[in-house]
Amino acid sequence: MNQVLFICTGNFYRSRYAELLFNHTARQYDIGWAGFSRGFRESNQQAPISQHTLDRLYEKNIFPNQLRYPIKLSASDLALAHRIILMDEHEHRPMLESGFAEWSEYVEYWNIQDIDFETPALALDRLERKIDLLIGTLESDRHYSPQAGIYRIVV
Repeated sequence: MNQVLFICTGNFYRSRYAELLFNHTARQYDIGWAGFSRGFRESNQQAPISQHTLDRLYEKNIFPNQLRYPIKLSASDLALAHRIILMDEHEHRPMLESGFAEWSEYVEYWNIQDIDFETPALALDRLERKIDLLIGTLESDRHYSPQAGIYRIVV
């Protein structure tokens, strides 16, 4: 199965919402893709996931089976992904280039800002629109071959 990797700073809020919403929607459309998420930094959160993320998922009648704690990004995570999406270019490009510069040409940025700069309501609304567009693109792109390698994103 093809994999899309969602990355944010702490893997607690934005990337987790993207992962859970993507997987829910991808199953509904049976597109042959699954999502997973990671963070650039170790999380110092006491809970497994943001309450903003949970509240929005519940509003959409999405009830995750198990809630894991945030996971820090590794090179093997990047190697598993067929598509790599970072939540915010201004915030995450320096992190990517300092730790995983060789992956710079394989990522795309959605420019969904963290809670300090964008309200959760706005950020999650924007993530939903991005996920809808991604699902539509992947659903219509039935000619992709996983043996061909990673998507090259033209920004």
